Amino acid sequence: MKVLIFSASTGGGHKRAATALKEYIESDSPENIVKIVDGLELAGKLYNNFICGGYTVMAKKMPKFYGNIYRNSDRESALNNLCNSVNKFKSRRLVGVIEMFKPDVIVSCHAFTATMLGDLKNKGKIKVPVIALITDYASHYTYIADGIDHYIVSSQKMVDDFQTRYNISPRKVHAFGIPVFQKFLTKTDKSELRTKLRLKPDSKTVLFMAGSFGVNEVLSVYKDIANSAKDCQFIVITGNNPHLFNKFRTKINSNTHLLMYVDNVEDYMHCSDLIITKPGGLTVSESLTCGLPMAIYSAYPGQEADNAKFLSEIGVAVLLSDNAGSTIQKLLNEPRRLSVMSERCRKAYDGSSSKKICELAYSLTENKK
Repeated sequence: MKVLIFSASTGGGHKRAATALKEYIESDSPENIVKIVDGLELAGKLYNNFICGGYTVMAKKMPKFYGNIYRNSDRESALNNLCNSVNKFKSRRLVGVIEMFKPDVIVSCHAFTATMLGDLKNKGKIKVPVIALITDYASHYTYIADGIDHYIVSSQKMVDDFQTRYNISPRKVHAFGIPVFQKFLTKTDKSELRTKLRLKPDSKTVLFMAGSFGVNEVLSVYKDIANSAKDCQFIVITGNNPHLFNKFRTKINSNTHLLMYVDNVEDYMHCSDLIITKPGGLTVSESLTCGLPMAIYSAYPGQEADNAKFLSEIGVAVLLSDNAGSTIQKLLNEPRRLSVMSERCRKAYDGSSSKKICELAYSLTENKK
């Protein structure tokens, strides 16, 4: 089976989901071949820079403005019609790689590439099944496109939303969740793992995924929590953000382990009791898979705010405000509550999305043949 995945660089989640899906499908059979293409980049350099750069600037510098655009685009509107027209015009840029690769199934990991692929399918330029993967925990109108054969979403609520809000048949919508790397599914004893990572084996452990925060923002919340929760240890991962790493070096206490980019983030999730993070779709999915309760700080208006709301409603996350330190201290002092949140995480998502998408792809290729 040959699978072509179209991703995008508007945040790291789309590519990470695509890569996790590729990993599983290729490991499932030596005959499977998977290719990942940046669909927005293929559509044109200026277009890609405008979309990706515009998202970054608006989300970080003008969050309220971005939130308004996000809300207003969650319905049929002049703005959506314009975006759809541009994406349909750009869809011809995708034809070459499709014809060259000759996939059996195509997967889209971004709303705009879903529009492009749906347009090509309607025009008869794509003959194979097209699957659209939504990498957040709330539905949005921009993912809806004529020509899409199946949608992958994160919850039954999204299945219901697709039917009631967008008139999409439930037979086409599957609550499989967002793909995560298989290493997140491995269960390990916390104490043993902490010892391996040179942490205190019996201490409450809080993980900060700090790279996506603003520098002053994350330092402030870390200081508040570290001053309140003195009887636990902290892991701070700054990712590819050397400026943030250097700022932290002068602020951390003796119970904090400061790291930059790591390739075994699953180990740090498995050994922790709580993660403090922004609610990006992939980090959320990885945390759920690890049974790791979340404390959400500073969600951007838009999909992050929707993700945070969903996580709070199903009881797997707390939303932090100005009293972050006391909130975290209270939560750490309630082991029963943490345990219940952990079980709810695993119930909400078991990490099997890649397997289920792969099985769906097999069934679609069999139907085609």
